[in-house]
Amino acid sequence: MLTPAATTRLRRQLGELPEILAHAYLALLPSGAARSGHVSGATRTPPLPCNLTTLDALTDRDEPSIDILESWACTVLDDRARANDWTAWVQLPAIRGEMAASTSIKVLSFHLPFAARRTYATDLATEIAALHHHLNAVARYPIRSARPVRTACPACHLRALCERTDGWRECLNCRTEYDPATYTDHVRQALAELRPAA
Repeated sequence: MLTPAATTRLRRQLGELPEILAHAYLALLPSGAARSGHVSGATRTPPLPCNLTTLDALTDRDEPSIDILESWACTVLDDRARANDWTAWVQLPAIRGEMAASTSIKVLSFHLPFAARRTYATDLATEIAALHHHLNAVARYPIRSARPVRTACPACHLRALCERTDGWRECLNCRTEYDPATYTDHVRQALAELRPAA
C-alpha cells in the first residue's frame, strides 16, 4: 500500500513518462558530428544510422525496460478482475499482449487509485521510478526541477532537496516529497530549535 505522497509521485512519474520516452527515442538520432561517406576499417558495411551509446543504454538488460509498463498494466487489470472490483472497470481485451507503452501508461494512470491499495504497490512504484530515472538519463534529463538544489532534506539531512515546478519539494537522495505547507512547517520547526532558549 502506498502513502499519499508516494501515490502522487507515481502519478507524476507516469504523467512524465510519455515526454521522456519521446526524448529518449529522439536521442537515438545520430549525433551532429560531421561524417564523410568513407567507411574505414575492416568492414564494408556502413555505420548504423543511430546513436549507438543511446541504443546500448535503451537495450541494456541490466536496466529497466519499457516492457515493464505492459507487464504492470496487465497485472493491475488481472488483479482488478480477480478482486471483482468493477468500479470504473474497463476491459481492454483487444490490446492484451501487444499493449503500446502509451496505452500501458494510460491504463496504469487510470487504475492507480486501485493499484496503490494493493500489496504489490511498492514494487510497482519502485520499478516505475527506476524506469523513469533510467529513461530520463538516457534522454539527457529533459525533466528537471525548476530550481537548483539548495536545502537540506528533513528526512535524510543531506543537502539534496529541490523545488519542482509544481511547488512541491523532492529530495534527490531519499525521494521524500514535501508539499509547500509541510515543508514550511519543517522550516519553522528547525528555526525554532535554533533559537536560544529565553
